[in-house]
Amino acid sequence: MSTSGAGPGRNRAPVRRFLPPGVVWAAALLAAPFLNADGAAALAWGAGAAVLVSLFPWALVRFLNLRGDLRQGLSRLGAPPVILGAAGACYMVLLIIRWTEGPRALAAVLFSMIAAYAITALVSRVMPLEWKEVTYAAAAVVLPVLLLALFPGTAGLSAAAVAAGLCAAALLYGRRTTAGRTAAAAAVGLAAGGGVFLWLLAYSL
Repeated sequence: MSTSGAGPGRNRAPVRRFLPPGVVWAAALLAAPFLNADGAAALAWGAGAAVLVSLFPWALVRFLNLRGDLRQGLSRLGAPPVILGAAGACYMVLLIIRWTEGPRALAAVLFSMIAAYAITALVSRVMPLEWKEVTYAAAAVVLPVLLLALFPGTAGLSAAAVAAGLCAAALLYGRRTTAGRTAAAAAVGLAAGGGVFLWLLAYSL
C-alpha cells in the first residue's frame, strides 16, 4: 500500500497539505460523540479518541524514529508503524466504549476507519492504493452525514456541502497516482469507509 503516492508527478494541491488523513479522521472522531452525548462528555470522548487515534501514534513513532529505536521489522506486518499504532488505538477506544456504554456514533466512525484500511490493505496487494485518497472518499460520506445530523436545516446543509466539496477537491486535485488507482481508492473509501459508517450509524441513533 502506498502512503506517499507514486505515479505521474504533480504538485500537491494546497487542500491536501492542510487535510492529511489524521486531521480528516480526527474531525470525524471529534464530531461523532455529539450525536449520542452532550457538552463536556461528548467533548471528552471526541477529543480523547482524536488524540489517541490520530495524534498519539504519529508522535510516538516520530519520537522512536528520532531515537533510532523504531525496529524495521514492523514493516513485515504490511503496514506503516503509524497505521499499526492507530489501529491499536482504535481497538482500545472501542473496548472502552463497550465497557462504559459510550457513544455508538463514535464506534461507527472507528469501525469505518478500520474497515476502510483493511480493504485498502487487501486491494493494495494487487493494485497499490493511496490511504489519503481512500480517506478523502470515505470522509466525503462520513463528514457531511455527521454535520447534517448535528445541524439540521440550512446551516447543516451548507456545512455538509463545504465538507463534501473539500473532500472531493482533495481527492481529485494534486494526486500523484493514475486515474485508475484514484478511482479504485475512491470506490474503497466510499464502500468500505462510508458504507460501513452509514450501516452502523443507523443502529447508533
